[in-house]
Parts: sequence; C-alpha cells; structure tokens
Amino acid sequence: MTATRKTLGEKFETVRLEVIEKNKAGKGQDAIVLLENAWKDLPGNKYDYDESFIIVWYILHICIEIHDVETMNKWVDKVFLASPTRTDGGEREMWAGRVAYESGEKEKAIDYFRIAYKKSKGRVFGDKDKIYKTFLIENGLTS
Repeated sequence: MTATRKTLGEKFETVRLEVIEKNKAGKGQDAIVLLENAWKDLPGNKYDYDESFIIVWYILHICIEIHDVETMNKWVDKVFLASPTRTDGGEREMWAGRVAYESGEKEKAIDYFRIAYKKSKGRVFGDKDKIYKTFLIENGLTS
C-alpha cells in the first residue's frame, strides 16, 4: 500500500506541474482535463487520498480564474469529502464561499464565509482574496 501511495504521489506531482504549466500558458480548460483524468486515476475510494483535496483545490482555483461556473459548481461539493483526515481550519468553507460568490449566490457565500472566518479566525482570507474579504467586511461578518 505504501508503494502504491508513493507511486501515486509521484505520478500526481508530474500532473500537478503540467497543470501549472498549462494554466500559466492560458490553457485552463486543458489543465482541468488533466486534473479530471488524475481524479479518475485515483484507485478505490477517491476521497481517501490526500491528492483528492489538491485535485479539487486546483480545479476550483482554475475555474474561478477562467470563470467556468458550470465546472466549479460540479466540483465544489467534493471539497467537503476529499481527504477527510486533512485538518480543516475553514479552508473547505472558504472554497465553497468563493464558488458561491463567483456563481452569484451571495447569500450562500455569506454563510460559507462566516463559517470560514470563524474556523480560521480570519486566516483563510489572504492577500489574494481581497474581493472576498471586502465582501465579508461589507456584510459585517468579521464581528
């Protein structure tokens, strides 16, 4: 099992680097296809692997960048199931909030951002998340 996980990790690292390269080259949809194929390649219960969370993370990240609302809404629920042993400090709710916000579901975004802010004590709202942090402040969620 350890050898399988090691091989899986090495294979995924190769895919991850290719995804980054494609995304930087403006080929976000191609990067998403690579990630979806990597998801399919996860054996057994796909959610049990650390890589499952990273795959979902990258898909959501790229979808937000290229404004692919349909794909991000298809994948967002997986963020709550992927890698269940992963420590959660509001990161899952932050992703769900981002997707809701980008999908125009502002009330849903408020709910997720409120949970993310509380769990993380505000840490998940980084410098790259200024739009979400502003939205959070405008809606009085930081108090």
